[in-house]
Formats: sequence, structure tokens, C-alpha cells
Amino acid sequence: MADFPKPPSKPQLVLASKAHLVAKAEEREKQLQQRTEELAELEKQLHEQQEELEARRIETENKSRALVESELLFKNQKLLYQKQFAQLMDQKELAKLRDDLLKKEEFLQQTEKRLNDQFSTRERELDKREAWVSAEHEKATLVGSRRLQAIVFTDVVSYSALMQADEGLTIQKVRADLQRMQTEGKAQGGMLINTMGDGMLMIFPSAIQAVRFSLGMQRTFNLSVGTDGLRHRFGIHIADVALLPDGGIAGDGVNIASRLESKAPNGGICLSLVVYTLVKGKLHLPPSSMEEVALKNIAEPMPVYKYTREAILSMADPSGSTPQIPVEEERTMPPFAFTAARAGGGSSAPGFGNPSTPPIGQ
Repeated sequence: MADFPKPPSKPQLVLASKAHLVAKAEEREKQLQQRTEELAELEKQLHEQQEELEARRIETENKSRALVESELLFKNQKLLYQKQFAQLMDQKELAKLRDDLLKKEEFLQQTEKRLNDQFSTRERELDKREAWVSAEHEKATLVGSRRLQAIVFTDVVSYSALMQADEGLTIQKVRADLQRMQTEGKAQGGMLINTMGDGMLMIFPSAIQAVRFSLGMQRTFNLSVGTDGLRHRFGIHIADVALLPDGGIAGDGVNIASRLESKAPNGGICLSLVVYTLVKGKLHLPPSSMEEVALKNIAEPMPVYKYTREAILSMADPSGSTPQIPVEEERTMPPFAFTAARAGGGSSAPGFGNPSTPPIGQ
């Protein structure tokens, strides 16, 4: 018979000895103790690292705080610098404004001085005119010949300044304008009595002729201002004047006309109330302004009518439509100085009140 294998034998349970178990337990305890020490060491290291991290955090916070403070300080310094810069710019601007003000003040002082000089010169000229008229008036009382005449006084605006700028050219222009006024005035029935440097004295038989002549001449002169023409002032009054032996005239009315001319606008005309009353409704007058002005050596203020350059330029050309003179004005005698100068043995150049004054253009 075949042999069947034997079943394996059961392992035998071997129990460790008590000593062996104790040794293992001690070994395990020793390992646990070692692990505990390692954990304690790790915990100590972690604690130290935590303290180090905390110190670094505090240091970082301090640095961050210092940076914030530095940034605020920088901003404050920047604002301070901007404020100082603005103050510096303000100081520069103030210095510039001060320099500008000083320049303007100097210019104003020079202008005031120039205007005062011109005003003083003008006043001296007017005083000379009045002195001449007063002296000649005394002579006229010996003759006793008087006549109602329209008196026209003219002068050049800023004549002294123009003479300082270019004396030769100014004299040439003044002579040309005076010659033109004399020719036109004679054509309209007027007569030249005297020339006074930059101005002239004329008389007309009627107020209408005097005003029409003045408006026409001022319109012509104002249109030529843009081409280096001169600007004039006209004063017109009508009064009883005395005939002088040399062909001149004298009387308070001459002084009033002279003062009215000084009150006229630049490039304009100034009429006395009596002249305006005589010509209104008979001439196409431009718009005017009426005011009462105080005239030197005249007791009471006088109502006058002023016509500006702009108003005169806006009117129609008076030479194109000449209104008919009323019959009573047509019967008016020519200016008496022509006859008186010839009969009285006056100036050889009738129409000049002062024989020492040369005719225009000489």
C-alpha cells in the first residue's frame, strides 16, 4: 500500500519568561523616555523659534511703523517745501508786481508832468490871448465901432507834445490846416482875424455860417486823422465885439470863445447857448451833450453844447446840402474888419488882428 503523508504536527506554544518580558518592558520605557526627551527638545526648539519669530514680528512692526512715520515726515516735508515754493513764487510775483507798479507809477508821473506842462502851456496861451484882447479892447474904446459877430476859435490837440516829437513836420501840418481853414472860411463868408501858433481866430456874419464851417472842417480833419492828420478843437460864440484900428477885434465875447474852445472835446466843437439857440432847427446838427461849465474869468457857469468827434463823423456831409440862409441873415453886412482896416489905415494884410503875426504859410 502506498504511504500517506503524515499530518503536520501542531506548533507548541512557547511562553516567554518573566525576565524576558521585564527586559522588553524596560527597553520600551527607555525608548519612550528617549522619545519624551526628544519631544521636549523639539518643543524647546519650537518655543525658541516662536520667540524668535515674535521678536522678528515686533521688529518688522517697528520697522513698518518707522517707515510710516518716515513717509508721513516725507509728506510733511513735501508739503512744507511746496508751501515754501509757493511763498517763493508769491514773493517773485509780488516783486514782479512791485516792479510793474513802479514802472506804471513812473509812467503816470511822467504823463502827469507832461499833462501839467501842456495844461500850463495852454493856460499861458489863454492868458496871453485874454491879455491881448483886453489891451486891444482899450484901444477899441477910442474908436467906438462895435458889431455883433460869430466868433470861432480853433487850436490843435496835443500841440506841445507834437512839437516835441517832430517840430518841423508839426509846423508844416499846422500851416496846411490853417491855410485850408482860411480858404474854406473865406468861401463861407468868414474872415481870418489872427493866427496863434497852432490855432486861429475867425469871425462870421452869422452863427449858421460859423457852425456850418466848423462842422465841415472838423468832419474833414477827423476823417484824415488815420492818415497822420492833426486833430483840432473848435469853440464858437456870438457876441458884440469892438473893431480895432489894425483890423482886429476885442471884447469879452472873444475871451468866452477862447475858453469854449479849450472845453471842446478832442476833434469836436463847443457851442455857447446863444449860438445853439440861433442854429437849432436851421442846421442838421449831430447829437450833442449840454452841460454847464465854469470858464476862467467868467463870473457864472455857462450852459454849452458839446459835439464829439464820433457825433460829427456820424452826420451827413454839411457841404453837400447847404440850407438856405434866411432873408434877414442875407442882409447882414460882411465882416466889418475889411472896411475898417482899409479906412483906418490898419494892417496891410486885413484880417490879422496883430500886424506882427505873419500870414499863414510864411
